[in-house]
Amino acid sequence: MKALTNFSPDDGLTQALLRLTVTSTVYCLSDMTRPWGFRVARRDGPAFHLLTSGTAWLEIEGSQEGLELHAGDLVILPRGDGHQVRDSRHGPILWLDDILARTPPVYGRLRHGGGGERAELVCGGFAVDHLTAQPLLHALPNLIHLRGHDGAAPEWLAGLIRMIALETSTGGPGAEAVVTRLTDALLAQALRHHLLETDRLDAAGVANDAQIARALRLMRDRPDEQWSVPRLASAVGLSRAAFARRFHAAMGETPMRSLTRYRMDRAATFLRTSNAGLREIARRTGYESEVSISKAFRRQFGTSPGAYRSGAGTTHG
Repeated sequence: MKALTNFSPDDGLTQALLRLTVTSTVYCLSDMTRPWGFRVARRDGPAFHLLTSGTAWLEIEGSQEGLELHAGDLVILPRGDGHQVRDSRHGPILWLDDILARTPPVYGRLRHGGGGERAELVCGGFAVDHLTAQPLLHALPNLIHLRGHDGAAPEWLAGLIRMIALETSTGGPGAEAVVTRLTDALLAQALRHHLLETDRLDAAGVANDAQIARALRLMRDRPDEQWSVPRLASAVGLSRAAFARRFHAAMGETPMRSLTRYRMDRAATFLRTSNAGLREIARRTGYESEVSISKAFRRQFGTSPGAYRSGAGTTHG
């Protein structure tokens, strides 16, 4: 057997994922035909959707942004925020509980919609041990999006889904326990890929400090607010000095540097994926004017927002 020479049981990512324990899973195969759409209420635990064929449109409660999904895409909502998934931006919406009451799943498969173009989803939610999982979940963004390739999920994900589907459809002795273990692996692997691919190992490192995780969540959920170190410290119940010390220990940088980095990442996303003007992007990322955001953007990326947008070839509305 090949040795895992780069594996360390003491690294922050390993420890964070070991503490993220799935205790049970609600899981359903969904066969949807256009027009279709369902709304899911906020739940006490992570939720996920894997689109195995077709396209879909995802919107999260309280967010102005939507996300177009393609076959092979996996989305995870780490804190179980309320959301809706439908065939398009303007598709009809029904509460998922109402759909399930009218047309209960047969052998784990839900069929719903108007008979048009077809989409298949694997939908579910995890129950986790919140005492150990909460710091990591709160340090993560409200949405994790792992993109498929050429209309297919990554092989590690496709393999797990095939095994889950097999256990769900057979329903033999011990199937529920096996599905729980498999979805435990699915969640851990998805979070691992997200943290590694986005260079966000800081989320794993901060998982041991719930108050710093809370501060990060405030920055990410409300980047337009005029945050300062004293205000962040007060919001998480720490003195200014203790907050600054613990933040630097967890993140390796100052709170304001982390905030600027996140705001710039958000600005770059808006420039790539929307036609919002620079004044609007400045407002949504906490900057007072186009001049101030332009200066910050150039310091961060070495180019102007306009040049960055032109290079990104933004065409989305």
